[in-house]
Amino acid sequence: MTRVRAHVARHLTDPALTPAAVARAHGVSVRHLYKAFAAAGASLEQEVIAGRLEAARSRLASPAGRHRPIAATARACGFADASHFARRFRAAYGMSPREWQRAAAG
Repeated sequence: MTRVRAHVARHLTDPALTPAAVARAHGVSVRHLYKAFAAAGASLEQEVIAGRLEAARSRLASPAGRHRPIAATARACGFADASHFARRFRAAYGMSPREWQRAAAG
């Protein structure tokens, strides 16, 4: 699990980071990967989403990020769909990415 989590952290911004890609990189099946996460009381999908959201939150609050389009930040953090990113961001942090960006500026 430690190696898999490190791999995921290194590749968070890659939109091609899929369960199949992670499993292939570690020489295991996708089913085995899911079982290992379940045994650890975790979810691969949730770890990827949480890592990407945290990266986006940091970027949106940075001086350069406050002037960058939300969709560009979403893409840079591995989200292929800006609306999916916005929904997940609001669910995680209780405000939209734009609201977070504005709050960081002021």
